[in-house]
Amino acid sequence: MTATLPSAPAVVAPASAPPVARRRRRRGWMWTLVTIAVLVVYLFPVYWMVSASLQPSANSADTQWFPTAPGFGGYEKALDDAGIGGLRVTTLVSLGSVLVTLLVSIPAAYALSRLRSRAVSIALILLLLAQMIPSVVLATSFYAMFNSWGLLNTFIGLILANSTAGVPFAVIVMRAFMLRLDTEVLEAATVDGLGPFGTLWRIVVPLSRNAIVTAGVFAFLFSWGDLLFGLTLVNRNEMYPMSVLILALSNSNLNTWAATMAASLIASLPALVVILAAQRHVKAGLTAGAGR
Repeated sequence: MTATLPSAPAVVAPASAPPVARRRRRRGWMWTLVTIAVLVVYLFPVYWMVSASLQPSANSADTQWFPTAPGFGGYEKALDDAGIGGLRVTTLVSLGSVLVTLLVSIPAAYALSRLRSRAVSIALILLLLAQMIPSVVLATSFYAMFNSWGLLNTFIGLILANSTAGVPFAVIVMRAFMLRLDTEVLEAATVDGLGPFGTLWRIVVPLSRNAIVTAGVFAFLFSWGDLLFGLTLVNRNEMYPMSVLILALSNSNLNTWAATMAASLIASLPALVVILAAQRHVKAGLTAGAGR
């Protein structure tokens, strides 16, 4: 008999990727391109601001896409006309607004998170309505009130006015976080002899760190970008915040386009540093109350 040799195994060609996988890859590339396009759109004003600030002789009509002969004359004029003094006023007012906002909103948020009453819903609605009041209405009222109190052209007046934007937001954010605190921990603190304020400052505040940082960051940003209160409640050059001085540069008859962009860039850097430094806490604080 003739032996039959075993046949070699057939080589199977690798199957091509199924249509579903190919569609998913194409969809992933598409969303990547869309994300890049959106990022470019959002970052283009920043690039344009940097480019314009390096073109001292340009104005808003003939600014080039890329500074062929960059210079720092705009930054020198910005620092001379709106730099150190404006930054000092804006920084002090913003930090003061953060302090006032947190001192008012932390106890208020804790009280609203512990109470079980219809009054809580009414208070939350009033807080939302307070955020809906136009700033120009508040500015007019503050001018008349602060004029009688002697608080015009003062840091206290600017701090109190700017805090009105941060307090409602801070109360809502921190209350959503404090609702998730373990009731047993708070009851144990009471059993150990801590009163309401002791429980608040020794237990609630450390546990609510993310929400407090979030509220403080937004209070800082609200105050840092304020223009209306600075225009309404101040009429002395040494008390103008940075935003008002930038507006004065943009309205000047002189060729100050580069100085305006430079001052805007200088004013943006502290806010950017604050956001980057606190972004982890802000993300945690904003998502804390998602389940409520």
